[in-house]
Order: sequence, then structure tokens, then C-alpha cells
Amino acid sequence: MLDILIKGGMVIDGIGQQAFQADVGVAEGHIAVISQHAGQKAVHSIDAQGLHVAPGFIDPHAHSDYPLLVNRYAESKIRQGVTTEVVGNCGFSPAPLVGEAVAEGRIRMAKIGVEVTWRSMGEYLDILRKPGIAVNVVPLIGHNIIRGGVLGYDDVQPTPEQQVAMERLVREAMEQGGRGLSTGLFYPPGYYATTEEVIGLARVVGEYGGIYASHVRSESDLVLEAIAEALEIGEKAAVPVEVSHVKIEGHHNYDKVDRLLAMMDEAQAKELPVGFDQYPYTAAATWLSTALPHWTRVGGAEALVERMNDAQLRAELQRDWQQNRLEWDNRIGVRDWNDAIISDFPKRPDLLGKSIAEIAQSEGKDPLETVFDLIIASKGLADCILFTQSEEIVRTLMQHPLVATGSDGSSLKPDGVLGQRKAHPRNYGTFPRVLGRYVREEKTLTLEQAIKKMTSMSANRFGLTGRGVIREGAWADLVLFDANTVNDIATYTSPHTYPTGISYVIVNGRIVIERGQHTGVLAGSVL
Repeated sequence: MLDILIKGGMVIDGIGQQAFQADVGVAEGHIAVISQHAGQKAVHSIDAQGLHVAPGFIDPHAHSDYPLLVNRYAESKIRQGVTTEVVGNCGFSPAPLVGEAVAEGRIRMAKIGVEVTWRSMGEYLDILRKPGIAVNVVPLIGHNIIRGGVLGYDDVQPTPEQQVAMERLVREAMEQGGRGLSTGLFYPPGYYATTEEVIGLARVVGEYGGIYASHVRSESDLVLEAIAEALEIGEKAAVPVEVSHVKIEGHHNYDKVDRLLAMMDEAQAKELPVGFDQYPYTAAATWLSTALPHWTRVGGAEALVERMNDAQLRAELQRDWQQNRLEWDNRIGVRDWNDAIISDFPKRPDLLGKSIAEIAQSEGKDPLETVFDLIIASKGLADCILFTQSEEIVRTLMQHPLVATGSDGSSLKPDGVLGQRKAHPRNYGTFPRVLGRYVREEKTLTLEQAIKKMTSMSANRFGLTGRGVIREGAWADLVLFDANTVNDIATYTSPHTYPTGISYVIVNGRIVIERGQHTGVLAGSVL
């Protein structure tokens, strides 16, 4: 007897072939049968007439490492159809924690009320496993955490002994379940690392068949050079490369898109093991402190706040703002302070959703002085949404065959501590947005192309055998959706809103979303 029989749905296999009508039977966590008329009995029978049946969506770029410890039901992701999240991106993972990285980890975890009780990757993953999670998790090892633990958060270069120590931490984390190395070379302390340092660490993950995923050094003025560096690291370390949330920021850089596409085409022609992921929005989300020169963030969050309290230094930054505006624009990417919106500020909920320009005007301050004060009041952890990109370029990049869909978001929920900020709508709407806006409405992609970008492309890149496809013997990670109604509802002003059109989500052969409602089943695994 089957555990689940999905009857009469339009099956999209995940590898790009045309949809076909069939029954799909599930047993013991796997797809047992695909047939026009399965005719077998099942414990659960689902009438899928009018629905499409696809592999569960794989999010190759997620930041749910910490939120999953608060929200094990993974509501904002599972309700999009996401069954697997790749976490530990942009150089920031919850483990391994040594040295100064322990204090930094505690600061970040305190925002959501989680106590850091682990140190190693293995200990962190054990906490995820007990009592369980609703989605599958693929953990990456964050370079910023490794570097911060061994070298601290200063602008320094490693001695040979320190390089060996970093490589040893990476090796231990890989042996305990890590699947690759991520960098956030745009952020300190990763920003201070040389290419050779990263190559050394990437070689270690290569020994274990891992992947190198990178938030590259620049996504604006030097975006082409930054992507070239990522490709160089992959080539010299002999590891596959994933370029995270590919984009071009800053209106004066939009003409670089043709050269970026040419780089992608060249990589594809050479059959290099490289991929890109993208979220389907024109706004980014990050820490407000990224607007400041990198030297202001040397030493970590506490050192940053101390500097912002220095009147002489603030005056120096004001002069730098006037004299080197292009450098500031390169970091933050917005046309003016109206395009920078506060998204997370626990002590001042009245500021959520307001722009820096609005806050400055209401408080009678200069916008840059407002930024300094907000950083002080938030202890360096204020988050913001930055409108930096072109819709046309988003659409153009989406169509490239090397670009997969990823959220750059977390598993959130509307209530509790995770619902207290104006989160980016990508946390709730990434995958339905592609299916609704870019497939059904604008026809930027076909349905089969979009599903491939959400499933098998990322499964192949991250070595997830038996995931991301519908075929007999594959894992039963499945999503059933209505192609006529699926859509994102979350907005920048009301982000904590679940999408429409996602009827069922099955993880490892167990129903987690049933008729659009969460069953409470924690069916996910650490992969």
C-alpha cells in the first residue's frame, strides 16, 4: 500500500521536460510510482485535478540558520513550496564558533532570543535534528565566522599558522556535516581576506566534494571583477562555484549587464562548474552599517558603535561623504536616502518601514548623522532594505540558463519575535512570485523552465542526490500548486503575508502543508 497517492495532477519533472498528466505514488519517503492510472490503495489520497505537481523547491541561498531554532515549522518557506534550504550563506554560519566569533554569534542570536549553547558544526546540527525541522537543511561553513574566530575582526592577514588553523576548522566542520564554504567578501572580516586565503580554504572543501558559494566583493562598480575572482577561486581550488544573488547595483552600473551575460556565456561554453542564484526583486536587504567605509567596522559591532560615538570621527565621515560620494554609492547602491528603508530595529518599532530621509526629516537631522545615530541605538545591528536594482536587468538575468531561483531569505512567521520587523517580502514570496509574475503574467519564463530553476539546478550544484526531480526512486519532496492562482502577496509595507496557490507540500514523503495549512509535521532532515 502507498502512503500517499496524488491523482490526476500535471507533473513537471524538474529537468525541463513538458508537463504531463499522471498519478504519483509515495511510499517510505520516496516516489514509488508514476503512472497515468496508478490504481493502488493509499493511506492518503490527494485529488490533484487542476493542480501541478513539481519537485519541492530548493532554496540555494537561505539565511534560516538562526530562525529555524525559533521557527522549526519554517512557515514562510514551506508555504512557498520550499522543501530544502541551503543555509550558512554570505560567509555567516552559526558554527563553528571559536575565539571572538563566539561573542559576535551571541550578539546576533540575542536579537531573536536564542542562547548560544553550541560551538561545533556537529553540535549545531544536532540541535536542528532534535526535535526536528519542517524542511531539509544543507549547511555551509561561513568564512567570516572562521576568520573572525581565528584572526578576530581586525584588518589583518593570517600567519601561516593561522591559515592552517582556519583550514583545520573548515575540515572539522566538513567532517561534521558541512557541505561547502561560503564567503561574504563584501562584509568584514571577509573583506580583508586575500584571494589566496580563500583558495586555501576552498581547497579543503574540495577534498570532501564540497562547493564554494560567494557573496562576491562587489555587486556594483566592481561586480565584473568580483565575479571573476569567484571563478578564479573555483578554478584554482578545483571546486564548483555558486555566485550568490547575482545582480547589478547602482544605476550608473546598469550598462555592465551585457558584459556580465558574456561572462556567464563563456563559463557555460567552457562547461565550468559554476552557477548563479537570484531573488526576483529590485531591492536588497542588509545591515545599515554596510553604508559606511569598511574601516569603520574593523573590530566588530561593539567597535563600530564606539566609533559612531566619536564626534571627530563623525565629522571625518561627513567630509568623506562629500568628497568621495561615488565610493559611498558603490557600497550602498541607492540614488538617495529615500531608497534606504529601515526593516529591523527592535528598540524603535515606530521606525520600521520608514526611509532614512523620512526619519532625518522628522527628527530634524542630517541623513548621514541619522545613520550614525541609528547604528548607535541598534548596537550596529539595524537592518535596512535598499532599492538598488533595475527590473529590466532582474528579468534579463532570470532568463539565463545558469541562473537559479533563490530567496536570500529566512524561515519567518508573522507572529512572535520573527514577525516584529519589516522583513523583505522575499522571505514569504520568492518562489510564488516567479510562478505568478514572471511565468503566468509576463511570460519571462515557461513554467517548465521556472520549475527547473527552482529544483534540479540547485540539487545538481549542491550534490543533493535524488532531490529536485520527479522520478521513481527519488525522494518524495513535492509541491502541489495552482498555476492559475499562485502568487506572492507579501509587500515591503506588509511583508508577513503567505502566498496564494500552494495547496500541498510533502517533505520526505510526509505531508507538511495540506490544503494550504501547516500540519505541524517536522519531516525535514539535515542533508
